[in-house]
Amino acid sequence: MKIQVRAVLLAAALTAAGSSKAATYTGDLLIGFSSQTGNDFIYDLGQASSLFSGETFNLSSALAGFNLNTVHWGVIGDKNVAGTRTAWTTTGGLAPILVANTAAWGTLDTATKSIYQNFPVGGAADNFSITSTDDNSWNQQTINGSLITQYHNAYEDPNVVGIGSDSFFSLIANGSAPTLVGNFSLSANGIVTFTAVPEPSAYVLAGIGLLTLSFWKRFAKKTA
Repeated sequence: MKIQVRAVLLAAALTAAGSSKAATYTGDLLIGFSSQTGNDFIYDLGQASSLFSGETFNLSSALAGFNLNTVHWGVIGDKNVAGTRTAWTTTGGLAPILVANTAAWGTLDTATKSIYQNFPVGGAADNFSITSTDDNSWNQQTINGSLITQYHNAYEDPNVVGIGSDSFFSLIANGSAPTLVGNFSLSANGIVTFTAVPEPSAYVLAGIGLLTLSFWKRFAKKTA
């Protein structure tokens, strides 16, 4: 009887351990919100490559308990694709710190993975709330934590405060200059919108279009 009881308890323990397995980080972008008290909220935006200009994320229900005028929020992420290590981060507008090499990228990746282990399943749209005093909360990892391994100590604070826009950059882990990808904006009703920066070629085409239009207008006047 005792053997049977022990077997049942062991099976239950193994089941519980399996169900609490941490989500595996695969390079998704994370957006986090913190009032620096109470609970933080962190949401998986999906892969950076899947973002499109005008894409919206309706987080109104999840952010209902936050004062959006004073909330700290930002976006981070990183991924290694065939040896090319890329990091993504938001800032208040200034260019972020360069990611000098693989070792520097690794410190960002470690911190992000530590946050991600709290996701229930992982993947786009997955999310969780966590007390702001937890070492892997958005508050501790990106704003206030004292551990050298936490994100803002290993790199920098990616947050802005309140309703408005957050500039979104990508960086290659070779010390090259960051690329402005676009921006994320937070509205008063808790909707986050991504707006991409047009590719340089788009500006060239637009310029050609304006020159062509100007030429035809002048031509029309001369022939009128």
